[in-house]
Amino acid sequence: MRKLILHSLNKRRVQSLATMLSVTVSVAVLLALFLVYQGVTEGIATSKQRLGADILVIPAQAETMLTDTDLLFTGAPAVIYMTEDVAGQVAGIDGVVRVTPQFFGQTLNESCCSSTGEVRLIGFDPESDWLIQPWTDQLIGRKLAADEIIIGSNVGGFEAASANILGNPVQVAARLDFTGTSMDQSILMDMDTVRAFSKNIAGYDHFWARYGEPETLVSALLVQVEEGRSAAVAYQISRLGKFKVIEQSSVFKEIQGQMQVVFLIMLGCGILLVLASIFQLFGRFLSMAWDRKSELGLYRALGARKQDLRRLIAGEALLLTVGGILLGLAAGGGLYRLVLNLLQTQSTFPFRAPGSPTLAAGVFGLVCLFSLISFIAVSVPLGQVGRIDPSLAIQRGDID
Repeated sequence: MRKLILHSLNKRRVQSLATMLSVTVSVAVLLALFLVYQGVTEGIATSKQRLGADILVIPAQAETMLTDTDLLFTGAPAVIYMTEDVAGQVAGIDGVVRVTPQFFGQTLNESCCSSTGEVRLIGFDPESDWLIQPWTDQLIGRKLAADEIIIGSNVGGFEAASANILGNPVQVAARLDFTGTSMDQSILMDMDTVRAFSKNIAGYDHFWARYGEPETLVSALLVQVEEGRSAAVAYQISRLGKFKVIEQSSVFKEIQGQMQVVFLIMLGCGILLVLASIFQLFGRFLSMAWDRKSELGLYRALGARKQDLRRLIAGEALLLTVGGILLGLAAGGGLYRLVLNLLQTQSTFPFRAPGSPTLAAGVFGLVCLFSLISFIAVSVPLGQVGRIDPSLAIQRGDID
């Protein structure tokens, strides 16, 4: 029976390949779409959890340099400063729970540091910070030393434990997981150390002449407020001076809206592919019995039972479906990696790679879906096979 099934498929290789290809493409697109959607969803959830700040306050001029998304997820990876006393003013506003400052150094590259590409140097205050410090507690189990750094997932050139930044030796304490944001191209370090590094950078004297000594400056304030007070506190902060005030909820809402539009379009394409596969499977499996009545009648005349013909049709359908699913899963994995590389390059959305349970659930769901479609599609020709009259089928002379 196995040889007969393979011979039949090989004899109709164009139709067989077309059927298998339709299943392969549908499975690949749906698997990649599922994994990317789950990764972005988990990335947004993780970013919300890690961010932990309701409001970001930065100098007004940063608004013309970067998007709200980059500003929220990485602070402001640009040389912008305001005086540190603003933190005390913000902390005094009714509804503010706590405030922590961050200081941004210059964008680093291989000409000054161990990095292999452009990365952003972000300094945080270990005493008041509740955002980055939990990462360090989880990654290294203690506070970050003054000469230690935590590097983003895409920061290259720091593979060794020791490295240098602006001519100063540093120790790599840990590497962050991939997030799909600009944090992947960032280096986190003690704020006072970043200030000291920045003070001695050649050509930065005009910044200190304009803003003051780096020891008295910050680049951003991250603010946690009481529940339901975000909008009111943001309004009060905006009245303090020329600041850009970004609310976490509005940025996440914008990201989720963009994500939904993109994935709705992709989901529509995936549904169309599935429908095309369904029509292809139904058409191909129906033709197995309808267009081969003489052939199947001849088998019956030679002694084949109805069960044997059903096994032949079911075997062909099984091979086409299983082959298409397996190829689709492999192609879907490759397509997912391509999309993931694009996200890593463009930092389009926050992203966290789905774990093994999510991957297993996606694979299991697709296998069940296309197995069910195949079973329904092949059930009709299996019923037709049992009603074939051998003598009448042979008389028609349409042997394949």
